[in-house]
Amino acid sequence: MRFVVPTGDKSSKRSRSGGLSRGATFAPGRGGSTGRLGLAGWLIVACALVSVLVALYHWSNSGRIYRGVEAGGVDVGGKTLAEAEEMLRSRVGGGLGEIELAGSGGASLSAEDLGVDYDVVTSLEAAYAVGREGNLFEQARGRFGAAVGAADVPLETDYRPEVARDRVEEMARRMEERPRNATIEIRGSEVEVVEARKGYDLDVAATARSVDEAIRNASGDARLVGETLEPRITTAEAGAAAKEARRAMSGPLVLSYGGKDWTIEPAEIGTALEVRARDGDLRVSLRKGGLGAYMGGMYEDLAIAPKEAGFEVRGGEVKVTPGEAGRKIEDKKFFEALKSGIFEGERRYEIPVAKDESDLTTAEAQRLKPTDLLGEYSTNYLTYDDTPGRVANLKLASNAVDGTALAPGEVFSFNELAEPLDYYDTKVIVRGRVDTAEGGGLCQVSSTLYMAANYAGMETVERQPHYAELPYIRPGFDATVWFGAIDYKFRNNTDSYVLVRERVDETTGDVRAEIWGRPTGKQVEMSSRKVGEWEDEEGNPVTRWVTYQTVTKNGEVLRDGVLHTDTYKYLKPAEEDAPYDERPVN
Repeated sequence: MRFVVPTGDKSSKRSRSGGLSRGATFAPGRGGSTGRLGLAGWLIVACALVSVLVALYHWSNSGRIYRGVEAGGVDVGGKTLAEAEEMLRSRVGGGLGEIELAGSGGASLSAEDLGVDYDVVTSLEAAYAVGREGNLFEQARGRFGAAVGAADVPLETDYRPEVARDRVEEMARRMEERPRNATIEIRGSEVEVVEARKGYDLDVAATARSVDEAIRNASGDARLVGETLEPRITTAEAGAAAKEARRAMSGPLVLSYGGKDWTIEPAEIGTALEVRARDGDLRVSLRKGGLGAYMGGMYEDLAIAPKEAGFEVRGGEVKVTPGEAGRKIEDKKFFEALKSGIFEGERRYEIPVAKDESDLTTAEAQRLKPTDLLGEYSTNYLTYDDTPGRVANLKLASNAVDGTALAPGEVFSFNELAEPLDYYDTKVIVRGRVDTAEGGGLCQVSSTLYMAANYAGMETVERQPHYAELPYIRPGFDATVWFGAIDYKFRNNTDSYVLVRERVDETTGDVRAEIWGRPTGKQVEMSSRKVGEWEDEEGNPVTRWVTYQTVTKNGEVLRDGVLHTDTYKYLKPAEEDAPYDERPVN
């Protein structure tokens, strides 16, 4: 867009009427030929003179911007609008085409990217109007301001600050960087220092304000406002840690005991070192257990597991089977010596070895050994199922629990001992009907033991009845088991060890369980009674039994009442379906 330059000004028209002005006065003189101007006359003359000078000034600047006027910081005074336009467009297309941001590394943003459009024509129209628009007083004030350099017309811009802020945020994402702490990397027996790096955090709001100011002032110069972030761990500190690591791997470790040596190479030591940043410092330490993979042979040679003392019944009397002490490496003492000495350059260590006593020593077993038969109970498998597979299962399960010694307060778990074994598939009762599955017969072993533990005065921890009544044991006296679901457990509530005995007599068909211990003075009586009988929805019989227990100690009654109440359902033949029930019968 070009400008049309005006050629004159309405305010400069001269009056076409001649003669004196209406307000002039004369002082009368002698003869009336001469006189003096009054004060008013002189004022009129002065005003006329000023008007002439203003007209001359206006005429001399006709078509030009008054001197001293700036537009967007560019001196356009004395220039025609065409000349001023060329100057201002040159500035906008050049220096203002890019906003330069000084600061960390520097950056630049183009006016186009910032969404800035400078309106040169409107700005120069405003500059040309300085000293020309308004009343005489306003025109004079504008000309005076230009004369003293106080007439700077801002460069009109079409500018959206939100666009500029978006661009600054994009720049921040490129520039911002978290500081990197120095560290060390251990590869084999070599140690490498990873140097620290400074970070930078750009203040988006402050930088955007600086860009905004540069655009509005048309200066083209802004600044990056941000903060340099220092790493917490310097390269020098990492270097010191690297020296520690190298000292730890300065040579092989030689471990000795009884004239035999075991060697750990530097690269193997490196795998056991741990590098951590703690409290603004980088620390190298020996990881506990880190050398274990290289000391397996040493442990195999030196560590000897102790042999527990135990009990066995011979000739109707409990005998102690003696235990043996083992040998163990004092791990804590050994590790403490390694973790301090390895960084001091110590390369040779004597392995600390100590005696390893069993949990139950021979002396302790003699002191706490069972001496008397506390409780016993027998069932007979001939009354139910004497197939070879079931008899074999009875023997397997009985042998699994036989000889178990329980310390005072220890809990016995039938499943824990019996579950790991492999059993034959025999007749069982599952979901209310006869079926075939692995482990038939185990419930007879657990039920027999349940009653022996009751007569011994043991505390029952877990027990469930069977689905149906069984011929080999009285209702209410049974305890079913099912691996993964139902267990039988009791606690040794005496002050000495108790010994569990169980065996199968194939001659008589008896399954016999015994609990041996130290006399407690307890006497236990057990009984059960049917208290209800009815038919289910299908007309099958259902019974309910109550089990009673009386416990006395040295003549004092400790318990006398109901132990538990059990309901037993009808056992259907194998070919009939029955409702699901988790309680098995075997």
